Amino acid sequence: MATPQTFQNHAHRPTATIIGFAFTGVALGAFGARFLRGDHSPVMVGLLAITGALLALLYISRVYTVKLQDRIIRLEMRVRGAALLTPEQQRILHGLPIKKVVALRFASDAELPLLLERAGREQLSPSDIKRAVTTWTPDQDRT
Repeated sequence: MATPQTFQNHAHRPTATIIGFAFTGVALGAFGARFLRGDHSPVMVGLLAITGALLALLYISRVYTVKLQDRIIRLEMRVRGAALLTPEQQRILHGLPIKKVVALRFASDAELPLLLERAGREQLSPSDIKRAVTTWTPDQDRT
């Protein structure tokens, strides 16, 4: 059985992406040092270009993945909110920035309506919203 999710252990760290950035950084450093020492051969220029392209692809893949996940969470919360929230509470939910909606995603069905109202009224940060959650709805499918 998985460990229950809480504020302290909910953060997701995309290990494969971190390792990819680390190896690409090492390669960029090695190729860059050689280039700066005067090796301007076409092979070295090509290796630097490929390393730069790899950095761009790693960055783009992470940004696109997170944006897609945010859109899915927003949709999930709208569907969930249709069953749990009053029309006024749904308007509050639709007006919140995505980071706050993502934070509210962890709230249980029982505490979502009141926490949503509090988040809107008190302008809670996403971190404050997560800290206020007492019964977590885990998200084990993070990317």
